[in-house]
Amino acid sequence: MSYLYNGKRKGISLVEMTIAVILFGVLSTIAMLYYKSLFNIDLTAKKARVAALMDQAYQLSGAYDVFVAQQGVSPSLANLSEFNASNILILRSLPRDIREMTTTGWELNTSDLSGHTVFKFPIDLNGTNYQNLKDDDLYCAIFNHELNSSIELNVTNDTPFADMNSSYALYGDEFCYSELVGGHYKHWIMIVK
Repeated sequence: MSYLYNGKRKGISLVEMTIAVILFGVLSTIAMLYYKSLFNIDLTAKKARVAALMDQAYQLSGAYDVFVAQQGVSPSLANLSEFNASNILILRSLPRDIREMTTTGWELNTSDLSGHTVFKFPIDLNGTNYQNLKDDDLYCAIFNHELNSSIELNVTNDTPFADMNSSYALYGDEFCYSELVGGHYKHWIMIVK
């Protein structure tokens, strides 16, 4: 008895399956690269952190105003603990550090800017010497850009941010500036009261 091939087959071959999997992988890679270039995920995450930082700044600024109104004097502690002291309790809890941006968090300072009371936030995860563009530079640029959209968001490594006094004169009560510390530029966000 002879079996004749009638031209109909059942299923797919291993070669066809392999080609389909490879094609799917190539198309997925192209789609992911297109998606990453279309939506700058890293920049969006940095903008979200800056927005959270700005919310913290407004919360602290409001707490400062309430403290002065209630107590009749400015808070004295640089670590902001008077805002949630048990006898005052303006804030239930102090703002948490944004760990992608700092290792220390907000400070209250009265000696930095010509006797003004300021809230300072150090952007200090990777201080730069302006030979390489780092996250600190981008966070500072995003902060200044969010406050004033006419400020260029693109950062280049040959133009450091202005110093504190120049930034205060240029931007007003909220700004990010650079300070040379130990051979590297450190960035600070300032909220002037």
